[in-house]
Amino acid sequence: MRVTVGGTGTAGRAAGRRRTGVVAAMVALTMPGALGAIATAPAGAAGPLPHSATGGPGAPDWAGPVAARARALPPAGEVMRGASGGADRRPSRSAATPAVTVNTPVCTYDGLPTGEVVGGVTPGSTVVIACTGWGPGATVQVAEFSPLFLDPSSSNANAEVDTADQRNVTADAAGTLHASFTVPARFSASDPAAVCPPSAAQISAGDLRCGIILADFASPPTILGVGLVALDYAVPAPTGAAAVGIAPTPDGKGYWLGWSNGAVTPHGDATWFGDASGLTLSAPIAHIVPTWDGNGYWLVAGDGGTFAYGDAPFYGSMGGARLDRPVVDLAPTLDGGGYWLVGSDGGVFAFGDAGFFGSMGGHPLNRPVVGLATDGATGGYWEVASDGGIFAFGAPFHGSTGDIALNRPINGMTATNDFGGYLFVASDGGVFAFGDAGFFGSAGSQTLAAPIVGMAVDPATDGYWLVGADGGVFGYNAPYLGAR
Repeated sequence: MRVTVGGTGTAGRAAGRRRTGVVAAMVALTMPGALGAIATAPAGAAGPLPHSATGGPGAPDWAGPVAARARALPPAGEVMRGASGGADRRPSRSAATPAVTVNTPVCTYDGLPTGEVVGGVTPGSTVVIACTGWGPGATVQVAEFSPLFLDPSSSNANAEVDTADQRNVTADAAGTLHASFTVPARFSASDPAAVCPPSAAQISAGDLRCGIILADFASPPTILGVGLVALDYAVPAPTGAAAVGIAPTPDGKGYWLGWSNGAVTPHGDATWFGDASGLTLSAPIAHIVPTWDGNGYWLVAGDGGTFAYGDAPFYGSMGGARLDRPVVDLAPTLDGGGYWLVGSDGGVFAFGDAGFFGSMGGHPLNRPVVGLATDGATGGYWEVASDGGIFAFGAPFHGSTGDIALNRPINGMTATNDFGGYLFVASDGGVFAFGDAGFFGSAGSQTLAAPIVGMAVDPATDGYWLVGADGGVFGYNAPYLGAR
């Protein structure tokens, strides 16, 4: 047995950096009245080029070849337009290349390459752009666009871009560009349906994110370069609700936060598939759990009601049934063909192809059960109690803190990516690692604004995220992708 303890008055803590609003130098969404200015270095920003909302004479034309090129670039077909309701509306990555001379400069946005999502966008924040590969001394137009700009069915791509507030910056003699960009307080485009952030209806339809586009316009019809980045607007915490869990996407580049009122807020490359915030719930939501392929998720409520979104199947629930104690968690089988629910008394309810291997229901407990995790290696599962006691059913026992005095109770657990171990977290942010689970730090030594309510392992790095009841996210060997 290997035990690594953090946040409970013992060695092993590592202070995490809390970031709940704007990540350093993150994308801005506002400047009063007009699109934010572009500041460049070393060259000073030139004035705006002639333009009009409809791309009239003298105006750079964002439609035609520019729009076609943008639709073929990541993240256009990856994270900006996605699938909804089983219908994949993403443009093909083999979209037609415009019949003009085009190069793709190499750019980073707040240090992130093209294809990634700049997260945590809030009014007044700024995205730092650094590029190579533009033409020597090139004048590069920069503008914010709505996701409708990437829709091949759009009759006028210019109408989906904030052309009234586009600005230009100048590359140096080597074709290098350094700029900072502040997005306007109010997105202004000639299409009334073009808004940033996207509306709930647009997100539901697969038009997921706004973005920033860069283009070097030469004498028409030649375009010398196009760059693109997706923006993830920060989502305010639902009024009167508490976060209850965090669920990662399979590539580790996104996650969802689940809220007690049924709301789900996506971050990074996580796609919103719907939520229960518009329903009258008989009991608060207790947890959010992703499908293994990341194309859906389940919400489970304290009364055992189960809500499935995206490709998450519904196999049944305990909603409407008499329960001895409230349901606290859900865990899917490895093949996604079923799931288990667990109550705070340790009782387990199996649905779909989930096998029943036993439970603590009917047995005396020192403390209530607070979490459940699947052992994909054996097909069994683990329960964890608030004192850190572990109960293994059809799964190996790797250790627990059941005989250790904790500063604060355990609030959740997660299995490692290879199922060779597990971790759990206390409400003070202390992290406990067993089996082959790595310890990368904890929030146990920090003063928290709200208790930690859950954790999730990063599928890409084996690190983990912690989430507080206020929606604050802490990443340990895992990227911060936004909060609330």
